[in-house]
Amino acid sequence: MAPHAAEGNRRLVLSRGFMAVSDQLINVAVPLPVAGPFTYRLPTELAARCTIGSRVFVPFRTKIRAGFVVPGPPNGDAPSEVRDVADVPEEPPYLRANLWEFIRWVADYYLLPVGLVLRTALPPGSDRRSRPWALLTSEGRRPRECQDPKQLYSFPRKLLKSGAMLLRELTNAIGEERVREAVNAGWVRVEERIARPRASLWKQRLPELLEPAGVRIEVAEEPPGLTADQESAFQRIEQAMEKGGFNPFLLFGVTGSGKTEVYLRAIQMTIAQGKRALVLVPEIALTPQLVRRFLRRFGTGVALFHSGLTPSQRLDEWRRIYAGLVNIVIAARSGIFVPLDNLGLIVVDEEHDPSYKQEDTCPYNARDMALARAKLEGACVILGSATPSFETFLNASRGRITRLDLPSRHHGGALPSVEVVDLKTVKQHEKKGAFLTSTLIKSIDAALNKHDQVVLFLNRRGFDTFSQCRSCGYVFRCPNCDVSLTHHKRTRDLRCHMCGFSRAAPPLCPQCRGTNMFFGGAGTQKVEEQVAALFPEARIERLDRDSTRRREDLEGILERFRRHEIDILAGTQMIVKGHDFPGIALVGVLCGDLSLHFPDFRAAERTFQLITQVAGRTGREKNSGRVILQTFDPDHYAIRHAAAHAYEAFFQSESALREELLYPPFGHLILIRIEGNSEKRVEDKAVAIGRAARQIKGGSREMTILGPAPAPRRKLAGRFRWHVLFKSAERRHVRDLVRNLAADGHLKGHGLKIVVDVDPVDML
Repeated sequence: MAPHAAEGNRRLVLSRGFMAVSDQLINVAVPLPVAGPFTYRLPTELAARCTIGSRVFVPFRTKIRAGFVVPGPPNGDAPSEVRDVADVPEEPPYLRANLWEFIRWVADYYLLPVGLVLRTALPPGSDRRSRPWALLTSEGRRPRECQDPKQLYSFPRKLLKSGAMLLRELTNAIGEERVREAVNAGWVRVEERIARPRASLWKQRLPELLEPAGVRIEVAEEPPGLTADQESAFQRIEQAMEKGGFNPFLLFGVTGSGKTEVYLRAIQMTIAQGKRALVLVPEIALTPQLVRRFLRRFGTGVALFHSGLTPSQRLDEWRRIYAGLVNIVIAARSGIFVPLDNLGLIVVDEEHDPSYKQEDTCPYNARDMALARAKLEGACVILGSATPSFETFLNASRGRITRLDLPSRHHGGALPSVEVVDLKTVKQHEKKGAFLTSTLIKSIDAALNKHDQVVLFLNRRGFDTFSQCRSCGYVFRCPNCDVSLTHHKRTRDLRCHMCGFSRAAPPLCPQCRGTNMFFGGAGTQKVEEQVAALFPEARIERLDRDSTRRREDLEGILERFRRHEIDILAGTQMIVKGHDFPGIALVGVLCGDLSLHFPDFRAAERTFQLITQVAGRTGREKNSGRVILQTFDPDHYAIRHAAAHAYEAFFQSESALREELLYPPFGHLILIRIEGNSEKRVEDKAVAIGRAARQIKGGSREMTILGPAPAPRRKLAGRFRWHVLFKSAERRHVRDLVRNLAADGHLKGHGLKIVVDVDPVDML
């Protein structure tokens, strides 16, 4: 077993069908955080079942692991160093050669082990490893010949009946010493085995997912007509698709401009050309309306792929896609890796959404990878947004992406009028509690009198956002995270919205035993309660993570709102996720500053995007709608430009600051995040990485090293976190620095987790 060295940006030689094996040697990629692929010998009796992308079971270190056959010449190691493939299951392949090429590209770009990217790309259930099993031997089945016949009958009934059980289960049942005696006596043999996965009933459950209870999906007879702007945009896409090859587009359309219909027309043309389409959305669970619209247009030839499915469902969808049984895949960010053959179009809806960035162990950005995969496969890609990311908008400005504008709403109405309310000038008794000012209350009352619907947006859930003892100043904080606990009044508990820790809300201060407890701040639960007190006749509901624990809860709330069974809907940013409700006449942004002053250079951009997106929920019919934007900082350029629906003006204001400091999109970042249970070990490692990086950098002025320093969220889920940030105008400088650090062993630490985050999105 030996790793096959990567050869830079060399294009892989693609091959299909059964393998022509040279000396029965094959390359196997193992879904582990290792480089690979590795060379194995394929026994002749297994060769007929083996092809590119097949899953094979191979010995790897001390285990039997699932690996995947990938193209490329085998390594030239001596035959004595090559181990044999243990088994090849009789099942369809998982990968095509072009998908493997894409996985290798992702690993190279994000400076990750290719095995780690492979593990991220594959569906659950495909990555299997052996576990030790206890097998009852023929000697063990003959109790009369045993020295102690009673010993046999102390074995669990499961082992006696089936002859095999997990070693861990047997040890728990009779103890480690008794197991050792049984093995030494020859009654039990321990062997590494891989259990076969169970077949799922996903095909029977599929209609239930596509057609939730009470919602009937029917295929539309005729698509709606296009506006002049939509027609112009579609014609540009149509011409590019007829020409063929890689063609990237930014569909820059205001909220309600009809971007989805342009997607649908482009997909229809893709299918007519005999090709397939991939549609990425930020969170499928939050966009059932969008999914149903695709299903109405195209019927059952659609697959869904996202983390809300069970592991067996995701595995079965993967196989349906690989087998070519669908023409369209609608997916969350993980769908960028689905095995769609003959890919003609990738759509990335709401491309600015940070949900496209995978954090943690294998960081990648599905939006950026959509461009990379489309280029590798010669496909068209459409990035759609009313508030594009700065990276996408700058690329469009420089001509790297073709910009298509939809400057007006599809029904011809105007964008909503925005009234800014300065919370600093509001009397204290008005703004206390849930930020319900007299201006907003009067506007809600007027909308309800006209039987219109109202949306209230506050990007904080819970009832009170912090709890404090007024006698001694003690603040209830999460023991696992560096944040205060949020008070949830209905359940009478304090919760951490980072790690999920909760405790009962105590009547006494745990520090001074005083009773003078203060609960401050406002969340969506408080908004819901106070609005209900002000408007007792109104039908009010809340849309946040707490009220939608189950998928059925979310769909129920959205469906009731669509049927005008809800008058006022209060919620967090879940409200802004592409929902289209024509009856909304008023949107109240209760506090527009909550995301504005985070220690993150993207804070202003995210604030602008959130306000613009939530404001766009109103005025979806002929009436323009109205927005009440409450803020403590009405003069901030993000607030002013959001109120004026002026994206390009905001881009110019923010770009001037970023360009001066070389922040994206004018500079390139790589964040090294060090995590661990010991704060001192984390700090020491971060200091060591920073010192080594500066030694490698030397006197070069091409790059800036920031830190090491504690992360803004210093502690998360019980682990301490430190950051080291590399910044440069040229991408190659920061990449070369990280490669040198890795080559010298500086990015490894026992008991620590060190993550290399290329193009970081979450700086907290």
